Amino acid sequence: MKILFFILCGGVLALVPPAAHAQAKAAAKPPIKAAPAKPLAAGPMATKPAAAPEAPAAPIAHVALAPATPAADPTALKIKAEVNPTTRQLAVHTNAPGPTTIEVNDATGRPVLTRNVMAGAKPIELNVSQLPAGYYVVHCTAGLRTGMRRVHLGD
Repeated sequence: MKILFFILCGGVLALVPPAAHAQAKAAAKPPIKAAPAKPLAAGPMATKPAAAPEAPAAPIAHVALAPATPAADPTALKIKAEVNPTTRQLAVHTNAPGPTTIEVNDATGRPVLTRNVMAGAKPIELNVSQLPAGYYVVHCTAGLRTGMRRVHLGD
């Protein structure tokens, strides 16, 4: 990843790569000169010569932070969908009692099977024998709560 810097030179904004930017910053600063050495005085009040100034530090590299993973929605509808391969029945169980819409969507997102049911403690059995083999998304809606589960039908 290249980082480019903008430098204002004589009223003109210039686009400069990082290496040239560091060189331009170093050239813009006057060189650091050491103070002349003073002779040491004898006795307890003697002063030490000033230490030589440190060289300028290397430019700081900026690292982008990883995006935070969003927290799971606590109001989401939990769905358990199991396929019985011998009877080609899809058992859908949700954690929302009451009226629920169950929609089975194909790989393109089109609904291929829709049922309005009263969900409860027992799973809802759907006949999916007429659907071709492949991956499907079971989408359930109960009031304002929704949830999805991906299932594979067939071989």
